[in-house]
Amino acid sequence: MIPVTKRRDARSLQHDVLEEMRRLAVQRALAGETQTEIARGLDVHHDTVSKWVRAYRADGDAALASTKAPGPDSKLTDAQIVRLRRIIVGKNPRQLNFGVNLWTVPVIGDLIEKLFSIRLHDTTVWRMLHRIGLTPQKPVRRALNRDQAEIVEWTTSIFPTIVRGARKKQATLLFLDETGVHEDGPIGTTWGERGKTPMVMTTGMRRRVNVISAISPRGRLWFRCYTGTLTAQRFIEFLVDLLADTSKPIVLVMDRHPAHRAAMVRSFILANKRRISVHYLPGYAPELNPDEHVWSALKGLFRRDTIEKDEPFDAAVDKAMATIKESKALVRSFFAHPEVAYVRQALKW
Repeated sequence: MIPVTKRRDARSLQHDVLEEMRRLAVQRALAGETQTEIARGLDVHHDTVSKWVRAYRADGDAALASTKAPGPDSKLTDAQIVRLRRIIVGKNPRQLNFGVNLWTVPVIGDLIEKLFSIRLHDTTVWRMLHRIGLTPQKPVRRALNRDQAEIVEWTTSIFPTIVRGARKKQATLLFLDETGVHEDGPIGTTWGERGKTPMVMTTGMRRRVNVISAISPRGRLWFRCYTGTLTAQRFIEFLVDLLADTSKPIVLVMDRHPAHRAAMVRSFILANKRRISVHYLPGYAPELNPDEHVWSALKGLFRRDTIEKDEPFDAAVDKAMATIKESKALVRSFFAHPEVAYVRQALKW
């Protein structure tokens, strides 16, 4: 006896597959094939084919397009969703006595219950957030001590004045910063088999190399690697190298590191005032320095390529910095970051 198989339910198919079946069925019907033959060939019910053909004749090609089911109505009104979005974007949970500083799906669920006496499943909350244009993001750190008025004055008044002065003197504008690179820093992600965490062998050592660098909007980079802390003498040695490598005067923008403002450094700058002048960024605002993005590129190299067992760490850092220095396009890209847009505006780029 030949087994009888159950006729396929077309609703169980993927949307794109079902749409293609509808179009194929209508195409065959228009070519003169009977609906019974079409249903048998596609393994669907005769009434299904008949419905597709009627829909096409009534509304044309658009009737065959795949559509997503609307799903259940939202338990929140449009006005409630607008209010919820305004709170999430404009405040942090701690301001509303939730005890934490970040909006997570469970916290937003608690907020909805507190505001509207409606309890939603976490998945429902997650989908609603995406529907209203909100996505999970890693927040940017900002110091509580920062002076926003000082930052505004720097970006809109002080720095444009510095740029005009540098152009008048035909000076080279540089931004300077320092960082430390740790051998046991974070490792980036890699592809692997699901459920099996990949393994990367490292030296297990905790060596550290410090780097000081200066970059120009034209894409030039100067750097020096060192161990230990940045002292006034080390900083002066770097400034001497800068002055030796360029014939133009230098206008240097940097943060207020103690070594930058040491008495010895001030004396050196005063003695070389015709060749170098310095300006200090607002306090607690490292994002205003394009040189910060050099460190993102540098540490990114080590996240992708860990140190080998017998590889000297200081030489590896020096080589990585040299790689960055070789690409003027990469260095110029550090000035394209939105947080240093004020630099491009002052330079009229």
